[in-house]
Amino acid sequence: MASSNGKLVCVTGGTGYIASWIVRELLQRGYTVHTTARNPDDPAKVGFLWDLPGAKERLRIFKADLLEPGSFDAALSGVYGVIHVAGVVLIDPKDDPQLKLVETSTNGVLNVLGSCTKFSSIAKVVLTSSCSAIRYDHHHQTGKNDSLLDESSWTNPGYCSQHKLWYPLAKTLAERTAWDFSKLHGINLVVVNPSFIVGPLLQPVPTSTILIVLGMLKGHIKLYPNMIVGFVHIQDVVAAHLLAYESPDAAGRYICSERVAHWREVLEMLRAKYPQYPLPSEPSQDQGQDIPHEMSAEKLKQLGLESYQPLEKMFDDCIESLKLKGFLE
Repeated sequence: MASSNGKLVCVTGGTGYIASWIVRELLQRGYTVHTTARNPDDPAKVGFLWDLPGAKERLRIFKADLLEPGSFDAALSGVYGVIHVAGVVLIDPKDDPQLKLVETSTNGVLNVLGSCTKFSSIAKVVLTSSCSAIRYDHHHQTGKNDSLLDESSWTNPGYCSQHKLWYPLAKTLAERTAWDFSKLHGINLVVVNPSFIVGPLLQPVPTSTILIVLGMLKGHIKLYPNMIVGFVHIQDVVAAHLLAYESPDAAGRYICSERVAHWREVLEMLRAKYPQYPLPSEPSQDQGQDIPHEMSAEKLKQLGLESYQPLEKMFDDCIESLKLKGFLE
């Protein structure tokens, strides 16, 4: 596939919640897109990507595995930019969480960036990290809701290990690894740090954060997370990635979050609007996550994201999408 003026981009993990939307947006903007999947020949996994407008003309799907060094080489050959989204979000409790999440996340970043060093055509790498790599720091447990976090804030790995917060630990160590590797090898890295992502889905089956929302709506999750967390619409996350990729001024980390709220507040809003769903009314007893904080998204606004879609619309769009796909009545 020929490319010109930086129009050939690779998005890793194209069947995922975030990545599939990024692939869709890139195709709509006229890019030629390479993406990766563990099973690129399985129509049940990748068929929805081929249905995207422009996919048949400008999309190629390559086989790659985060834990297999060199497996991203073919997908990255000749591309001008890389948006690395692929990663593990949810784990089976029977698995070793530290091995499954932490090692997979860190080794996956090293494998993708290692492949990037082989191709001089690559001018920029955008990494999807998380606000979980920003907000878990015991120094911010002041008991006051006045702790404003920004891109200079980093999660404390020791705090995560103490409270067995494996996902934030994995995202923090993976992002730290990406920065260290990129500085060592001269990679132009930009990082997007989204909060909890809600909104419609392109995939035929829910994954990632949408599985959590669906579990609450169907009554499969009996206790809601006892935590304060940021929320953001999937379309704003996609916009943030495209700004990070296309803007020559993009540099460093970018928090992508509309607002911070306790899950209790969110579920009260949903119960009032959707009383037909058996939403949980009692909090879990998890410790270490109910940390008062706020997050500044000013840096991303300065880059060009004019406004965020509000909390209610995130969940309205998500629920409507789940209805259309037959997961809710």
